[in-house]
Amino acid sequence: MLRRRFAVTLLGLALVAGCSSTEHTPEKTPAEALAAARASLAKATSVHLVLASTEVPAGQNGVTAGDGDGEFSATEAKFAGTITGTVNGLTGNIAIICVGDQAWWKLFTPDYTPADLASVNAPNPCTLFHPETGIASLVAATTDPVAKGQTRSGKDVVTSYAGKLPGAPISELLHLGDGTGTYDVTFGITDAGELRQATMTGPFFAGATSTYTLTLSNYGKAVTITAPQ
Repeated sequence: MLRRRFAVTLLGLALVAGCSSTEHTPEKTPAEALAAARASLAKATSVHLVLASTEVPAGQNGVTAGDGDGEFSATEAKFAGTITGTVNGLTGNIAIICVGDQAWWKLFTPDYTPADLASVNAPNPCTLFHPETGIASLVAATTDPVAKGQTRSGKDVVTSYAGKLPGAPISELLHLGDGTGTYDVTFGITDAGELRQATMTGPFFAGATSTYTLTLSNYGKAVTITAPQ
């Protein structure tokens, strides 16, 4: 009887081991992880975004921070939140709403007024929320990605992937840099393939090395963004 029980136990352990090896999912390569992050952005409906920066030269024109919600769309992306930037030496926090190519801001007024972003060379935040040419383009343009281990981003554990990023997509999305430099970039990606963080370091401004970080959260959380009345 004891021999029979022992044999059954060994058989059970063998079956468990066999199932474990069969069901094991191999780790993604860096290229596969970045592709998964692009796919998650392509199918996302909305996300909360925080932009932060460090080592920005004083008095330089450009956006330095942002915080708000965005809706992804290939035809009419939307954003509502605040941006911080400097124009002609003046730095301020500005509430802004963008719907497609149109934008409204509270610039020294209690109410939203139409914003001419091009006149101050400010980026339209909506461009970040195009499924392919927005944030996803930063991932797509990255070369030579390598895994750098796991870290924590808020409540999420992410795997970090480092690579090189050409300046063109940064210039197009943030209106920073001359579009020709090369940046060091590190992405934080969850096991589910969601991009949680993108940290870029390089020549955002002539003669300086600055760092900009995009942090994403609340994938798919319902938001309501409408043009001001």
